[in-house]
Amino acid sequence: MDPKLLQQRAEFLKASTRNINNAPKFNASSANVASTSSKSKKKAPQQSKTQDELRHMKSLPNFDYSSGKADAISTVNSSLFGMMAKIVDYMKKRHLENQGWPLTLNECLDEMKQTVAKKTEQWLIEKLPENPKLQFDEHGKFCFKPMYKLKSDEQIKAQLAKHYRDGKGAILLSDLNECFAKADERMSKLGPTCVTIPCQVQKKKDKAYFYNDPDVGITVDDEFVGLWRASNVDHLDEKKIDEYLAKHGLTIIKDQAPKRLIHGPNTHKRKQARRPGKIQNTHMGDILESYETN
Repeated sequence: MDPKLLQQRAEFLKASTRNINNAPKFNASSANVASTSSKSKKKAPQQSKTQDELRHMKSLPNFDYSSGKADAISTVNSSLFGMMAKIVDYMKKRHLENQGWPLTLNECLDEMKQTVAKKTEQWLIEKLPENPKLQFDEHGKFCFKPMYKLKSDEQIKAQLAKHYRDGKGAILLSDLNECFAKADERMSKLGPTCVTIPCQVQKKKDKAYFYNDPDVGITVDDEFVGLWRASNVDHLDEKKIDEYLAKHGLTIIKDQAPKRLIHGPNTHKRKQARRPGKIQNTHMGDILESYETN
């Protein structure tokens, strides 16, 4: 073998071993640290984002979904309107006791011995003027506002006559109870001036008072009243009533108006003419023979 080639081979092996010994050694711990640092760098913005979301959620107000926000609002509204109803009832009581001078809200609450919060007081100041049962003056004081301003019996009769002339009908006892005390007893003392009719308004028993016009009233003799009450025609129908009146020589006025003929839709259908049927095998009339035997 050529000695030059062997020498080159030996030099190559020496150079390769020298390069292997001088190569940097691989450290597994440093590699793990580098990988974790890279992962932490990637996860750092996500962790900061989640921390910001948690911080935002903690800043939100706590809400109990089991109780419900609607129930809380309804209870607050019911308490506010309940306080307004108490104020209206108290002012009505003062009006019926002839204590009609106006009061401020604080004076009314002091007489009622009621204490309310600032928010409730502010709400009452805004909403009480909208109540139709209260009347406010220029000084901000209020009193009860009845349906009618009635004090004396003459005013009551005049109001009944006004309702009669205007065609408004009757005055209810429930409305008069807001005007003066013991309205039922007071109306019963008016005598024939008004006509009392029991009625029912909004599923509650009530009384309606009508004005009794003396110019329209008709006096009926007691004899006719007795005959009317003695006759019992509840069990009779119209035909028997006609027979009863004809038997006693009485007639009734019948309806003389011309009867209207109600033309309904024409239900008659036109008869369609039958088309002649086609006769088959006419071309074999000379050939066909009948073999029927009697």
